[in-house]
Amino acid sequence: MIKCGRDYCSKWLIIFLILIAPSCKAGANKNSEDNSQSEYQQSKLPKDFSAVGLVYHRFGDNRYPSTNTPLDKFEEQLKYLTENGFKTFTVSDLYRNPNGKQKNIFITVDDGLKSFYTHGWPLLQKYNCKATLFVNTESVGWGDYLTWTQLRQLLKEGVEIGSHSHKHTYFLNVPNDKRLEAFAADLDVSEQLFKDSLGLVPKTYAYPYGEFDGQMAALLKRRGYALAFAQNSGVWGSGTHPFAIPRFPTAGNFVELQAFKEKVNMKPFLVHGLSDFPLEMKDGDSLTKVLSIDSIYDINNINCFFNNSQNNYVAKLQRDSIQINLSMPPNSRRVLLTLTTKDTSGQWLWWSKLLVNIQEK
Repeated sequence: MIKCGRDYCSKWLIIFLILIAPSCKAGANKNSEDNSQSEYQQSKLPKDFSAVGLVYHRFGDNRYPSTNTPLDKFEEQLKYLTENGFKTFTVSDLYRNPNGKQKNIFITVDDGLKSFYTHGWPLLQKYNCKATLFVNTESVGWGDYLTWTQLRQLLKEGVEIGSHSHKHTYFLNVPNDKRLEAFAADLDVSEQLFKDSLGLVPKTYAYPYGEFDGQMAALLKRRGYALAFAQNSGVWGSGTHPFAIPRFPTAGNFVELQAFKEKVNMKPFLVHGLSDFPLEMKDGDSLTKVLSIDSIYDINNINCFFNNSQNNYVAKLQRDSIQINLSMPPNSRRVLLTLTTKDTSGQWLWWSKLLVNIQEK
């Protein structure tokens, strides 16, 4: 029989509350930062590992300029990569065979549009470049989208097929207490369609609109996914959360060769104090935070870009830390906070954080 005198029970009640306190606190505030990033550190990656990811959508499709990459610009980019010692990978091959001594590039294409099949893939083959295609399964076979037959052909030709969800949903619009259930249900449908149509379930995932949270990342891990990809700009390094890997946009206003050169030669800026997950905020919400800088750096200044403009008042360098003070702009869905700097060798470094203005329904 368990003894349950007042003092004995009080002692065990205190221990129980201490044990559950961290999880209760996290559940009480869905906007709190997930600090469990160390649980997912990619110990298998070399400490000096870095890889630049590029995200595309449409190729040679002028109807949608913001997500389109003109073919002459795309070929110009691929030619630069092949002539300057870069090596391209599918995301899974890069993860299986990491190398910190080479110039790693992973090319990704979101949505599964036909222009990849008709225009993008032929150019990639011409320059012997690898690619990963992230497909949202509900759209397969629709007007501008690839068919399952075309996807099976691309798979045979060496394109990695990853998941981009089923319905391409704004998951952060779903209330926090229902979000994980909605995400899991969407995964169930997409995984079954992939299995029935391709004979496999992808183990890489790209979040729709680059929007996600810690519980979604944790579910992907439990489901056996190896990697997941965001849409904020940045460089994949050994300390990057494997379910929040950044990618540089290469469409619309981001197609010019000089800017492309700068991005593919970028290294990660190791800033600590915020997780790699998007931060959910609302109009007028403020963020005040002190971020620490990795001890390997010797830098004299930083450049800060916030909400598409340079704004060095948002972030101030203070010896070995950075003071962040910002407010969520009204009427903005996704806002990016970006910090860049040069180290003493002249190498450019990049870090960014996505802020999402949530609209619960």
